[in-house]
Amino acid sequence: MGTDYDYDIVAARKRQRTINRLKKFAIFLFIALFCVYLYLQRDTWVPKLEGIGSRYESITQNDGALAEGNFPLSIYGNADYQIKAIDDTLFILNDSYLYLYSLHGDSIDTRQLAYTNAVMKESGSYALLYEHAGNSFRVDRKSRNVYSKLSSDVIITGTISPDGYVALVTESDNYSCAIHVFDENGKKVYTRNCVERINEIHFQADNGGCVFAEINSVNGEVGTSLKCIRFDKKDVSWETEMTPTMCIAASFTDSGSVCLIGDNVCTYYDSKGQVESTYTYNGELIDYAYIDGKAALILDDEEKRETKLVLFSGTASSPAEVEININSKCVQIYDDTVYLMGLENVTAYNFSGKAVATVTLDGAYDSFVRQGGYLFLLRYNEINRVNFKE
Repeated sequence: MGTDYDYDIVAARKRQRTINRLKKFAIFLFIALFCVYLYLQRDTWVPKLEGIGSRYESITQNDGALAEGNFPLSIYGNADYQIKAIDDTLFILNDSYLYLYSLHGDSIDTRQLAYTNAVMKESGSYALLYEHAGNSFRVDRKSRNVYSKLSSDVIITGTISPDGYVALVTESDNYSCAIHVFDENGKKVYTRNCVERINEIHFQADNGGCVFAEINSVNGEVGTSLKCIRFDKKDVSWETEMTPTMCIAASFTDSGSVCLIGDNVCTYYDSKGQVESTYTYNGELIDYAYIDGKAALILDDEEKRETKLVLFSGTASSPAEVEININSKCVQIYDDTVYLMGLENVTAYNFSGKAVATVTLDGAYDSFVRQGGYLFLLRYNEINRVNFKE
């Protein structure tokens, strides 16, 4: 027969087993409830987790070895040259000559033009060259000079479409300025007199119309109003209200809306000229790039000591923002990729802000051109080339 002491031991052991079971059940219940909580809050923590993971996701590292052979290309005379990549050819405008080179640095052609203050614009397979504050302009392709003409009025600015249509903004005797449109063969197809100064113009995709930016001043404040016209109609198709910004660039999106890049805001308008979305800059605009309604801006906020790359994929509602090095000074867009030049590197981003490729350079460059798997690196008196894969 057991003693009272034995009964106490057995009872104590039963109580301990019960306590252990309760502890295990409590832990299980806590884990289960925590899992349920995480599931219910997944929209909050999953994106953050993905963001942390993406920071360590590998990107393509290019070796940065400079091309040999014909490179570097030397720039002689006036070092304030302009370069555009058109098809598989480099168009280099310097002094009174247009030089054409292959992507491997082989000389293709040299074309003389006696222009003062020459400006080069490009689109598709065409280059527009005009004399700012002069009367001469011409259109060139890789194969030939398409035509050369003289404007009856002094040229202020101009643009060219991917199909070779040209729009010139010129001075006018009786108006602030005038718009002259030429088809791909140089035949004038449209003229419009304007009562306000124009500093930007962009073709619609079918070459049948354009949007242009008028600059005005109200109570000492500079503002911009966009107008859309069709070349077969007299009246304006639509007009936006004046925005308190100086227009720097304007571009149609694929859907027919318009992106306006100003000196202090980026605004998107729908196909009827109504505001869709607006982004106000927190900082100074250092550089910008745009294509088909997509835009990339470098903004420097001195108060916060912060420099950002802001990316717009077709709306200003929720742009991607990437903190970048303060020495970043040049941004460009090619296709659906944004290229940012820092002090000694170039990094490619998609429009969600994810870095996809980078290359370390041999030193500092002023700017660059992307074409055919290469980056052409520009200094004041030479052009180098590196491979760049994404």
